[in-house]
Amino acid sequence: MADVEEIWADDLMDRQPSAKFLTSYLLANPHVKVLNVNSPWGAGKSFFLSRWKNELDSDYVCVFFNAWETDYTAEPLIALITCIEQQTKDNLDLTLHSAGRAAVDATASIVKKAAPLIAKGLVKKYIGVELKELLGDEGDQEGADFASDIVSTLIADQAKTLQHVDEFKKAILERFSQAADNKGLRKPAFIFIDELDRCRPTYAIELLERIKHFFELENCRFVIASDSRQLAHSIRAVYGQGFSSERYLNRFFDAEFNLNNADIYSLVHHSLPEIASVALELNVTGKNIGFFFPGDAEYVYPRKNTAISFIQGYTENAIIIVGLCKYFKVELRELMNYIKQIKSACDSIEGAVHFFWLAYLVFFKATKSELYSGLWVTGKSMEAVSAYDEAEADPVTFSFTTELASVKELATYYLALLESDHQSRNNMAQNISSWRSPVFFALSRESDILKLQNYKDIVELAHRLS
Repeated sequence: MADVEEIWADDLMDRQPSAKFLTSYLLANPHVKVLNVNSPWGAGKSFFLSRWKNELDSDYVCVFFNAWETDYTAEPLIALITCIEQQTKDNLDLTLHSAGRAAVDATASIVKKAAPLIAKGLVKKYIGVELKELLGDEGDQEGADFASDIVSTLIADQAKTLQHVDEFKKAILERFSQAADNKGLRKPAFIFIDELDRCRPTYAIELLERIKHFFELENCRFVIASDSRQLAHSIRAVYGQGFSSERYLNRFFDAEFNLNNADIYSLVHHSLPEIASVALELNVTGKNIGFFFPGDAEYVYPRKNTAISFIQGYTENAIIIVGLCKYFKVELRELMNYIKQIKSACDSIEGAVHFFWLAYLVFFKATKSELYSGLWVTGKSMEAVSAYDEAEADPVTFSFTTELASVKELATYYLALLESDHQSRNNMAQNISSWRSPVFFALSRESDILKLQNYKDIVELAHRLS
């Protein structure tokens, strides 16, 4: 087993304190049996759950269930039970002892109720027996008689099934207890369920219902990763737009924890490779570093939406990426892909790269906004930048000591140079203060403008990487 430092070695979002806090919370509050770790898709939930589970492995029985990998099945209960059996059997065949036999027998009763929903081949795959062995020779005919889903059937036929449900719950608890004894671990058992929001809506709902009905056990804690907003939307797609899906979800979750993805600075700092770029002389820290300015020049202090960092060695390019992430509202998984695309594009460009413009194009292209195509239409490019800035983007500025420049201002300056002729560039030369100066002089020749125009095609190719 790797030690804790190894487990969290690549924790660039500082998730470990959250895991420690939640472990203490779940142990101190036994009434919280189902915890929802809520965050949008691509925000690092899988990373968090897997590292948290690996840390707890040394002290508790832990099961990690990827719901999306079994999304194709008709019955999530069988898939979940199989996962529990595989990850807790400790090199022992589950069916060799009484707890295992009880689990299989109880499951067989439940599977029989759900016969119409389960393909024959999947029954064999998940519990090792043919459907005919579970239902008898008349299994095919009997299966046609069951029209309701499993949970509805159990509720409607409570008197007949309560004993089987109780036996099933006892078998699961015995299974966890046996696994803990075999490995010298403590109670409770932790079951981590990942990728729920990627599943079919009906599968996600059914899995939550199975957990609610069959797994509310004293020594069992569920940690479910989901995008609650997307999950609620999926539920409405099943039950209708007027359905109160948020209230419905609250039935299944005893508590909810939101991952904080606001601080991406360390992640960008460690993930972005060094790239030879045209320096804009961006003030990374935003501090007044004591220059004396001639005339009326004054230091301009950063605002709330100004991208700055006090991390030692933080680069101009990294600050640009942070600013664009905020501007384009990018999640962690998308960010890592965009960095890969930017690096691949830079590999195709000779000489110093106009990093802001290249990164801006990569981010804008990836938004799938129809406005991106407008960048390349003469007379409409400025409108495209302004329209996105006003309607979809979050405000972001960069500090240049005597000036705060917005993403829009930087982008439109590059566009003006791209669309300029000799005369218009002469006019632009009258105002090349601050960050405009290095950009202007790096694009003073026609050949430099042509290179910048090629960024469009390079970004198109890089965009195909995933």
